[in-house]
Amino acid sequence: MKLKFNNIRDLADARYAAAAMADFIGFRIGSDDELSASAIQEIIGWCAGPAVILEISDQVDTAKINALLNTLPVNGIETSEHRFMELKEAIATPDLIWIANTQNAGEWLSHSESLINQNNLISKVEPSAEIAESVVKTEPWGISIDCFESVSTGIKDFSDWNDFFEALEIL
Repeated sequence: MKLKFNNIRDLADARYAAAAMADFIGFRIGSDDELSASAIQEIIGWCAGPAVILEISDQVDTAKINALLNTLPVNGIETSEHRFMELKEAIATPDLIWIANTQNAGEWLSHSESLINQNNLISKVEPSAEIAESVVKTEPWGISIDCFESVSTGIKDFSDWNDFFEALEIL
């Protein structure tokens, strides 16, 4: 099963993702809480292993995306289904991993809000014991979880994640 951490917020998220042997770590671009290119660079400099995915919102123009691709060691782009083909044609970087936010897997990877067992589909889940049971039963191709803000500077409570990944026998 593939594992993706969405919206990496800080080094703690990235280190946790690396310890869980995540396949992908995503950085949200085009939102009010997006990280700067230098912050992303610093985080991925400490985190080897997972593929780096830019999670592109609909408002981001291709010039900004290309600038980030020229600055950061990016492995892939994730975007909405309706913007997917536009960006795929506009961005000429070879060998990128492409992820579309959709309920149906295509030739590319897809990211869904539903827990589905479908080839090339990453199901977004909320870490809990019940969801862990559903993941075990469903056996999805991949799952993803959203990262969260610190409760205070530098302090995060990963106990829900720990329980979830322990139930999946990942940690």
